[in-house]
Amino acid sequence: MNIEWCVCDMDGTLLDSRSQLSAENIQAIQQLHAAGVEVVLATGRSDLFVKDVVSQLGVTRPIICCNGGMIRGIENGDIYFSRFIDHDIAGQFVEDCIYNKRDMLASSPDCIYYLRGSQRVEHYHHYNNQVREIFRVPLQEVVSVDNLPTKKLLKFFVCHVDDDMVATLEKTYNQEGHLSMVRSQRGALDIMAKGISKGEALLTYAQLFGMDLAKTVVFGDHQNDISMFRQAGYPIAVGNAEQEVKEIAKYITLSNDESGVAYAIHNYIINQE
Repeated sequence: MNIEWCVCDMDGTLLDSRSQLSAENIQAIQQLHAAGVEVVLATGRSDLFVKDVVSQLGVTRPIICCNGGMIRGIENGDIYFSRFIDHDIAGQFVEDCIYNKRDMLASSPDCIYYLRGSQRVEHYHHYNNQVREIFRVPLQEVVSVDNLPTKKLLKFFVCHVDDDMVATLEKTYNQEGHLSMVRSQRGALDIMAKGISKGEALLTYAQLFGMDLAKTVVFGDHQNDISMFRQAGYPIAVGNAEQEVKEIAKYITLSNDESGVAYAIHNYIINQE
């Protein structure tokens, strides 16, 4: 491969099933840096929730975060691109989630908000307890829509969803295409502003920073990575990826629990330059 850029999803791809970075993946990413390949993280997460990973990898390029809702600098915090969910729709959606007691989190550029009683937020509390203070995620409990900056929300993350719930949310909020909805992991739904996806963010990134998409490899595992796969010259699915992701990949590597990113870097990228 003639590779200049490597764009990598995090959960289910670069991180193992325990949300940890393997030594093999760290070393492989560092080898890419040494070979002159630019490494970009593209994640459904808020950039507030990647700082520990960034520190371990030594990545310096701006991050595609919130499933494409924002592109933000790592060191300077500068926002190169963002698109917020419509204020009125955001408020209506939050009130619906509160009424129906959905396990929902919302991301702004500065904080992650969670509804009272959320089970998912325990994941963030556990993370904050494990990392240094400078890496901790700002969290705020929500009991009313008034607790949220509804004009500055980048993404909703709804947990414990099934096909029926997704269909209901689509029918209620997305008949006129005011939102973008995509599954980023099993049992969860990401909801962003209209037209937002990782793929669209990748196109914006290429325009901003001179990325040659034909010389770009993209790693991913789930439905929210498909839009990136369609833009890049070399889409690579990890072995644990969803079948529809594998079907459009050029290569399939080992699973995330087998350091599949490192395997692909060593076998498809560095050793074949």
